[in-house]
Amino acid sequence: MRFEQLLRASLPVGFTLPDEIWALINWLEAQGQFYRYRVTNDPFMPTVPVKDMDALWSNLAFVIEPDMVRYWFGKDEPTKVIVPLVRCGGDGSHLAIWKDKGVDRFVFMGSEGDVFHITNDPRKFILLLTMGYTYLEGRYSFDLPPAEAYAEYFDDIWPDPIAIKEHIQSLYGLSYPRTGAELLSDYDPDPFLDYVQAQLG
Repeated sequence: MRFEQLLRASLPVGFTLPDEIWALINWLEAQGQFYRYRVTNDPFMPTVPVKDMDALWSNLAFVIEPDMVRYWFGKDEPTKVIVPLVRCGGDGSHLAIWKDKGVDRFVFMGSEGDVFHITNDPRKFILLLTMGYTYLEGRYSFDLPPAEAYAEYFDDIWPDPIAIKEHIQSLYGLSYPRTGAELLSDYDPDPFLDYVQAQLG
């Protein structure tokens, strides 16, 4: 079964993802980017192409983890409106989509409880996923250019994911910013933080 099929089957009843997300997943799948974690056998898809699992260098990967939201909140209700899409750090942080009264909002859910709204624009979200970050483990991570974030972990040259960037630029006519912080929507108060605080009481 393809990754797309597995992800579709895992979504809550009536939950939809933007067409741009499916287009990215389909492109990655066409590049052979469907793997399974060796220990758990769970499926995943790196957000930038690699030649094989041994060449993985980024923590950002599409995952299928329907129970993650339930464990994070300690109850079932949020699972109807939040789906984790991308594991983005070795610490267990995730990027998710939140259905907020009919509005698709892409959000950050940190392993230590840090949460914030990223953007409502699926194309900005795709830029973030494909610009070449090694990890996104908190708001501070978005402030670093991807090459600098890579240099914190590795001594060799940053493997700039040129192929997928060229694909996205050609498809949507977009330009990549210097940092992920430039893609964040400026909300005050933050609607996702307000939602999380209300759910946690």
